[in-house]
Amino acid sequence: MLSKIIVFLTLNIIFCIKYPIFERIKQSRKGKKKIIDIGSSETYVDYIKTSSHVLAYFVSDWCDECEQFLSILEEASKYKILNKKWVFLKIDCSRNSHVCQYLGVEQYPNSEIYVNNELVYVELPSDLTPLLQLLYKLSTSPLIKIRTKEEFFKKYGYYSPIVEIEKTQENEKLDIIDEKNEKKDENAKTDEKKDKKEEKKEYKDDRIEKDEIVLEKIDYNDGSEEKEDEDFYSCIKRIAKTDFIKTFYFGVMETKDYKEKIVFDNDNYPVTYLWDGICQNAINFLNANKYSLLLELDKYLLKDLEEDSKTLLTLVTFPDNPKINHFINSMFKKMAYDNRKYLFGYANYTEDPNIFDDHVKFELNNTNEIQLVINNFLDRSHYLHKHVFNIENQTEKEILEELNILLLNISNLNFETGSRFQDVINYLGLNDMTISKQLIVLLVLIIICIGCVYFCGAPEDLDDDLYDYEEEVVDESGKSKNS
Repeated sequence: MLSKIIVFLTLNIIFCIKYPIFERIKQSRKGKKKIIDIGSSETYVDYIKTSSHVLAYFVSDWCDECEQFLSILEEASKYKILNKKWVFLKIDCSRNSHVCQYLGVEQYPNSEIYVNNELVYVELPSDLTPLLQLLYKLSTSPLIKIRTKEEFFKKYGYYSPIVEIEKTQENEKLDIIDEKNEKKDENAKTDEKKDKKEEKKEYKDDRIEKDEIVLEKIDYNDGSEEKEDEDFYSCIKRIAKTDFIKTFYFGVMETKDYKEKIVFDNDNYPVTYLWDGICQNAINFLNANKYSLLLELDKYLLKDLEEDSKTLLTLVTFPDNPKINHFINSMFKKMAYDNRKYLFGYANYTEDPNIFDDHVKFELNNTNEIQLVINNFLDRSHYLHKHVFNIENQTEKEILEELNILLLNISNLNFETGSRFQDVINYLGLNDMTISKQLIVLLVLIIICIGCVYFCGAPEDLDDDLYDYEEEVVDESGKSKNS
């Protein structure tokens, strides 16, 4: 069985970005679907060995979810911009159970992605558009050699990081950007690692066991532990292909002030990290700025954000209105820049009036209106501002002042979840507590409930001596003697 170099991607930082270069996907011609049915493990391994990009999908007759995504995968395989690089494999485990047993696949649906013979663990989106973007991103180099920032922004947007490095003999040619050299280097490294792995252990005719995969996931830096003396070039090269391979395109250029750095321009709202010799600090900076200054929300991005613990302020409005567009890209953008611990975005009400779930219901009556929605993804709650802004009746300054007041008092706003029980949980602050504190609070509540039952008592346990009443005596005829 083919040796695998496992690149483990941190899924909780993954989100969908609308890179301008993704427009190439829409412009790509479509042909017939190109999915290959696999009937033997030998054929499967051959495709992995001989193809640079492979997406394998495992299905079964008794899997209800398999067929739904399979149709999406078949549609993706029609795009010529993708099927020139990607090989799409389908393994029916009902008809070819021996293949799935050999590969160790036991649950369905299941998928595997290989990039240059490396098994990349990523979660496949369940919708066509983000799936196309993911495959395109994985099939292109994350490091782009550039001469000017403007050249880079045109294709990759203002939210992509610019990396300024000093030229040295080691990186003068920037061979990480050259796809031919990059492929040669990766193949050479892959062969070298195969040899090292085969020296330690020869593979039997079965797949790597689950516990071995977990151990390999930990070693996602290709066996090279981070060193204190790691230079900036090596750090960026490494993390661009591991931690942020699905998140960023990096524009690489020579520094002009002899200071190596990472810069997010954010369309003239820059944030900068100066290289301090510690690669983890660079990673922390990139994680802190992984979301663009202003998010243009759609249902795909919103779904990704739900896995985050941040708070999102969204203006649901009509961005085609010139006045609203100016407000969003000036004052609201500046507000986002000054409050980076929160996320800021806008949604086009015309395109998707129901972008939020059924619990967030509102209606805009004309193209001058702006509805504010605040989502707290930590406790799955939202705040719907009762006052709908109107760009014709209010000045930009008045709207901004009201937004700033709301932000200052955000902890006192009436957030709702749509569930009364969950609202009580959030009110008690259980979501913000550690597990031990949650257990203590629950224990206290149980003790209080038991105490209430004990002291109040049940009706059948009441002491008759405490109450003054006459016992009714009935004679043989059935009549009460007291009446």
